[in-house]
Amino acid sequence: MSITTLLSTALATALGAAVLTGTAAGAVPLGVPLAVPLAGQAAGQAGGVPASERAHGGDRACERRFDRAVRTYVEATDERDARTFNALLHPEVTAVLPGGATLVGRTEVAGFIEGFFARTEWTQTLEVRHTAVAGCDTALVLFDSVYTDGDGAVPLAIIITWTYERGQWQVLVDQNTVVSG
Repeated sequence: MSITTLLSTALATALGAAVLTGTAAGAVPLGVPLAVPLAGQAAGQAGGVPASERAHGGDRACERRFDRAVRTYVEATDERDARTFNALLHPEVTAVLPGGATLVGRTEVAGFIEGFFARTEWTQTLEVRHTAVAGCDTALVLFDSVYTDGDGAVPLAIIITWTYERGQWQVLVDQNTVVSG
């Protein structure tokens, strides 16, 4: 696992903790770009966006792109469109399913999604509860969700952490947690 992946995972965990608990020790304030460039980036560049672009409205453009990526995620889920959904996945994506099963990497997650979306006996709501965008680097969306199948309805909190690379928001962490009521 690369240091970039470790740092991204640590940031995702810190952002998730901040959203769910309201505090996080040593958390980077939202809206402050990280100083650590992603692999293959020059210093002063975030997610493939030059510092000069970020200084002149690029962050707002990144936020609009993020909003579109979230809509695409929801629409792909609603339509069970595995191809579109899987195109959003970062190569190093990690998914944690209810119950704790984990999938690591685009190949594992995409394979699961193809099988999951092929089934038709389920429905799932995805209501945006909170979003946060840290420049053109990292963002997250927290969904209130209800997954329903033949066994009944299961309320979920789903937090998706995204990274911005090569002009595209990509899912880095997809964490599903059963909400006990």
